[in-house]
Amino acid sequence: MEIRIGKSARVCDVCGRGFSHEEKVRSVARFQEGTLVRQDFCMQCFLPEHTEQAFSAWVTKYLDPKVLDQQPPELYSPLQQLFFDLCSSEDRADLAKAYLAAQLLRRMKVFRLIKESDEADGEVRVTLFADRGGSRLIEVRDPSFTFAELDAARAALFAALRREDSDAPAPEGGGADAAPSEDHPDGECPESPSGGDGGDTNENGEG
Repeated sequence: MEIRIGKSARVCDVCGRGFSHEEKVRSVARFQEGTLVRQDFCMQCFLPEHTEQAFSAWVTKYLDPKVLDQQPPELYSPLQQLFFDLCSSEDRADLAKAYLAAQLLRRMKVFRLIKESDEADGEVRVTLFADRGGSRLIEVRDPSFTFAELDAARAALFAALRREDSDAPAPEGGGADAAPSEDHPDGECPESPSGGDGGDTNENGEG
């Protein structure tokens, strides 16, 4: 399994004009020589043919890094931070935990499912997520874990979340009821590798 995180381009792929902060952008992902390549277009330059033979296409907003640098740092939930920490690992057990964390974040609407391939799309199964802001494209390749691997990853992931929760200051009025349970951290549970939520997005990212 492999996880890649890519950001939006700063300029339109056709006219070369720089995107403005929070400008609506059309994004397309396609395979070129086995590598998933992202292209971003301004609304004026985008044409329907840009999606021909594309793996996926969606609408997002461009977030200017210079503007974001002047704002308070983005605060990640413990689950988000854990996911990004695990993505850089090459250990299969860590990647299984990252995969389950991505599915949890999807169910919590932090990540949006862009595209999930099936066996008909090629030899390698690919799942694409966009983060809440849409500027990051998260590519998960071939999440072919066994049930035993996913079960062990689930237990390890929940244990890590409990450690994070015990290290964090307790909120006012909080207590044992505020901690996530083993089966439902943050009120959600991971779905099976082939499961879907059936409608949180579409090919154009407008669902």
